[in-house]
Amino acid sequence: ALCTQIDHHIRFLIGTLRLEGTLDDTIILFTSDHGDMLGNHGMVAKRVFYESSANIPMVLMPNKGNPRVAEGAVDDRLVGFVDVMPTLPDLACIDVPETVDGVSMLGEVRRSRIYGECGEDDHATRMIRADRWKLIYYPVGNHFQLFDLESDPQESKDLADDAVHDETLAELTASLIPELHGSDLDWLCDGVLKGKPDRPYDWAPHRSLNSQRGDGWPPGPVVDIPQIEWTRERDSSWPANQ
Repeated sequence: ALCTQIDHHIRFLIGTLRLEGTLDDTIILFTSDHGDMLGNHGMVAKRVFYESSANIPMVLMPNKGNPRVAEGAVDDRLVGFVDVMPTLPDLACIDVPETVDGVSMLGEVRRSRIYGECGEDDHATRMIRADRWKLIYYPVGNHFQLFDLESDPQESKDLADDAVHDETLAELTASLIPELHGSDLDWLCDGVLKGKPDRPYDWAPHRSLNSQRGDGWPPGPVVDIPQIEWTRERDSSWPANQ
């Protein structure tokens, strides 16, 4: 139903542009700020770095006759929101300022990895993706998850504790550290990620269809209750509804 609603509004937008006579001169980029877990990993909503939440649509429709985007073409390069701004002026043949952080999704430059962050301090999660590999870092408890998205696109097998992949884990961790800033730097000790002390979790059924595991760790138990809320052990400063 949600996808049908999106299709309807896109159809309405394109139809309006066509009626106004401006469709052929319009560039459309369809994207989203996040996905939705939709029950995967026993979760709904967002705020985690599993693919269902972090992997978003990035669909580009050029103005008519623009040869830089082939009809039906698929590009598997790593991109993010930061690349939207340089892509649109590039496609419109406008010079892209050198001060932008992103790169055009139509250019020859392809990043080898991409970094993501969500939350701060005790509620932080950090991620780095390089080709087929994804590292997710939870500073509270100093927990890591490592997934091979080529052989395990559903992220069902965490390889962080598999000695066979120690080198990959170390390489991605080394790439993650330079991205840290602000209070994230408190997670380092002599340049090594040490994180923060762990805290216990409580879990309970949650009926609101927006349940979420507190700080994203640990993975939820396999139970018959479809909606699970994971939260950190509360203290007196936390609102009762969190």
